[in-house]
Amino acid sequence: MQTSKENQVDQLLETHRLNIDELELPDLSFVWDHWNQVRGSGFAPTLRNFRLESLPVHIIPRMVIVDFLGPPLDYFYRFFGSEMVRQSGLELTGKRYFADGVKGFGFVNAEWFPVMIKQRYPLLTETHWRTIHGVGRVTTTLRLPISNDGESIDHGVTVNHFQNIDG
Repeated sequence: MQTSKENQVDQLLETHRLNIDELELPDLSFVWDHWNQVRGSGFAPTLRNFRLESLPVHIIPRMVIVDFLGPPLDYFYRFFGSEMVRQSGLELTGKRYFADGVKGFGFVNAEWFPVMIKQRYPLLTETHWRTIHGVGRVTTTLRLPISNDGESIDHGVTVNHFQNIDG
């Protein structure tokens, strides 16, 4: 991971997993409840059933949908919400993370998506980071698996809560 300001890259300070049963952020909880509702008895819903238009409009800008490709694992940004663009300074819709050499954003997903895929279960994480402008942030992210066939994990959905911690 690069952390050079002249290269326009954010700095990761710390990231750790949270207990999903203790989720208290209303918007993330709403998406978690929706995911559980549309998955029914399966381990994950299909992308056809997990519909952004079923969510409150104010949440969607903080969401990402990726398609998992590989091996080796890469992910294609199918949807990159407008608040994600604002936070990252990058428009990633239509890009592949590794193949397109995305720098400065997405490196936390590169760590946590493989865990979600292996465990076949959603993840809740908290990441402390510093922007290229030196602003401290905490991002709480809910990562949700999506399956086309009820067996494999073909897509991932993230919803994020951003909080400034200084500056």
